[in-house]
Amino acid sequence: MKRTLLFAAMIVSGLAYGQKTSDLHKTDLDKLSAKSGEAIDLKDGSSVQGRKHSTISNGQLDKSREDVYSFVQIGSSYYDLQTNASVGRRILLHDDGTISTVWTYSPDASAGWPDRGTGSNYYDGSAWGSSPSARNENLRTGWPSIVELADGGITTFAHVSSDGGFVRATTTKGSGTWTSQTPVLQGTSGVPIWNRSASSGDTVHLVSNYWSDGGAVPDFIKDGITNPMTYSRSFDGGVTWEDELIFLPGYDSNFYLNGGGDNYAIDVEGSTVAIVTGGRTRDVALWKSEDNGANWTKSVIMPFVYPAFEWGSRIIPQDSNYTTSDGSLDVLIDDAGNCHVVTGMSGIYDEDTTDELMSIPNYFSFYHWSENSPTWKVCGSPIDMDEAPDPTSGANWTFSDETMASLGSDGQPPAGLAYAARYGATSISTHPSMSKDKDGNIFITYDAPIELILHDYQANLRDINVVYSTDGGDTWSDAQNATQWRTKEAVFGSQARMADDHIHFIFQADDFPGTHLQNNGNTGLHPNDEVGIYYAAIPTAEIIAGNLGANTLSAKKQQDPKVFVVSQNYPNPFEGMTKVTIYNRAGAEMSLNVTDLLGKNVMTEELGYKSAGNHEIIIDGSSLNAGIYFYTLSAGEHKVTRKMKVVK
Repeated sequence: MKRTLLFAAMIVSGLAYGQKTSDLHKTDLDKLSAKSGEAIDLKDGSSVQGRKHSTISNGQLDKSREDVYSFVQIGSSYYDLQTNASVGRRILLHDDGTISTVWTYSPDASAGWPDRGTGSNYYDGSAWGSSPSARNENLRTGWPSIVELADGGITTFAHVSSDGGFVRATTTKGSGTWTSQTPVLQGTSGVPIWNRSASSGDTVHLVSNYWSDGGAVPDFIKDGITNPMTYSRSFDGGVTWEDELIFLPGYDSNFYLNGGGDNYAIDVEGSTVAIVTGGRTRDVALWKSEDNGANWTKSVIMPFVYPAFEWGSRIIPQDSNYTTSDGSLDVLIDDAGNCHVVTGMSGIYDEDTTDELMSIPNYFSFYHWSENSPTWKVCGSPIDMDEAPDPTSGANWTFSDETMASLGSDGQPPAGLAYAARYGATSISTHPSMSKDKDGNIFITYDAPIELILHDYQANLRDINVVYSTDGGDTWSDAQNATQWRTKEAVFGSQARMADDHIHFIFQADDFPGTHLQNNGNTGLHPNDEVGIYYAAIPTAEIIAGNLGANTLSAKKQQDPKVFVVSQNYPNPFEGMTKVTIYNRAGAEMSLNVTDLLGKNVMTEELGYKSAGNHEIIIDGSSLNAGIYFYTLSAGEHKVTRKMKVVK
């Protein structure tokens, strides 16, 4: 039976959990937990995590504690599904330290979200703009990607799911005024959506996938592939297209019978372009071009055992251990031109081909591969909070069954469960996003459930973790918790591809685990509530030193308070007010002190308790004479001083 993998994976996983509940709870006790950086054998999957899931009884959500992390809210949305798999690049760190961001936005919970579109915000070097109250485009869109062109202008592409194609919207950096045009890349038939874009100068590279809903939007079939992935290229920032919705070399029906929405990622470094795709029943394949997309080389870097696999076409035994990608991937080109790929790991089995069910067991880690180190290695997993093995399986982590489950075909959680919090058909550690710094260090963020942190629905809440490599991906650090929210679900982290002294990322925070679109069911389990879009800037020195730790609930030592200035105060010079964004290593009482050039104190202000994380500090210079001053921010015994200029 032919269908798109996205549709099949999401629906089939729901059917499997709804009708074959026993599969959800099966464990393979022969599968051992792989350590970070340990290579795996993809043929037998011997080091892929497998475990029995048991309900947490020794950890409850502590809502009374206040030493949680804080971040800067830059927007919101009532549409809470930012991706089906791969996150994509939705944040740009510009050369001057300013930042542009986008996300899928809806101002209200109206049926069908008719005003859905691109939400955006801009960081001017010290402060963020106001949270948007309207979409950027002049019609309903979703899934924006953002690029910077040669003149510094900003362009976004967001899909039109009703008719296909992508609205191209442009702005002058920081202006907040967007112009949009008739959708581009609509094609002659079919509905292409779910784009991922990247740019080098005015050349834009865009990968997307056709979709169908089995009804009003029919399947699109080209060269034997149903709803395929395609590539497009523009030399003028997306106004016109040299290559329009074409197949990459080697993307043919010998290997693929269907595409997969959001099951791909793209990166560009100069004239080098990299595109990676994968999925539960497909190879992980890397296409690389070193001449700006004119010619491509395809490499199958994680082969699926059955090329051109068709659902229900063969028995796949449960003990076959066929490891696959979960379709949530990222790709990054390093300074030497080598491609790095990460993906959530998964598996499938199907012991009854007479029905439409395919079981998708839970896997916990995700994996890294690179051209300079072409062996798949574990690079991230959930954090072991209690340092105690699961009492039943002996594996590293204990998560509630609600955390693992998807809704059944009846729109209900599996029998005996209060909820189903799984994100579509992705794996337990998923939604990876990569960045690099000037020293060649690589950072990966991803979201994963946290042991001991339970929502009232008995599902473990998720946080965004971070790992790093200082040797080009040969070895990876242990995971640290980058958000430590505790009372909210933090997911869909998207990093700026370049880090400076900080990694920069945005993410979505929700009062409920899962999403309204995937986990609400027919009984209103996950309301269509407003979610927050947040920005985080975390010092790379703190990450590499291991100072983030696991989570404040399990901290073994009290961190010394230390404040890091994310950027110089802005505006500077200024008249009246200026702002500075900081990162606190740990919660502490803070103060501001301002002195003149002679060292005379001219202003002191107690800022009160500031939790760990990011904060915007306002400096009121309206009472100061014109001149040069020094402002000092203090947290505990630590102080940081910067120079500012007041004008009148």
